[in-house]
Amino acid sequence: MTSEGVDNAHHLWLAAMEANDPAALGRLATADVVLMPPHDQPVVGQQAVVDWFSGIVSQARTKAVAILEREVIVAGDVAIERGSFTWTVAPVGGSDIQDRGSFLAVWRRQPDGSWKVARNIWNSMLPLPAIT
Repeated sequence: MTSEGVDNAHHLWLAAMEANDPAALGRLATADVVLMPPHDQPVVGQQAVVDWFSGIVSQARTKAVAILEREVIVAGDVAIERGSFTWTVAPVGGSDIQDRGSFLAVWRRQPDGSWKVARNIWNSMLPLPAIT
């Protein structure tokens, strides 16, 4: 089975991040989506994704997201995506920050043939700043 539909949805997800568009991210998520961001509580449901990303973009704007490595396994109406990323953000009133890390996403094919994120977890490969 081809990963073309997942690939298309993946590119839309990245475009929504780079556009700092919380509503677009919400539209790319299943009703029962669970995001598991680093250093935060799970984000459950489409509206919670919109609200969470709205909070993020009020603090820092995404400037760029690059996928360094990516693999997709499609099994029927479910796909598993694993990879690594760099994410450059511009905090309000601050200098650009670049994170890099790994991610794992589960996509689910919808009745109309589109793919939406059902589960997504990502983490940073950078060490936490030292507490002084």
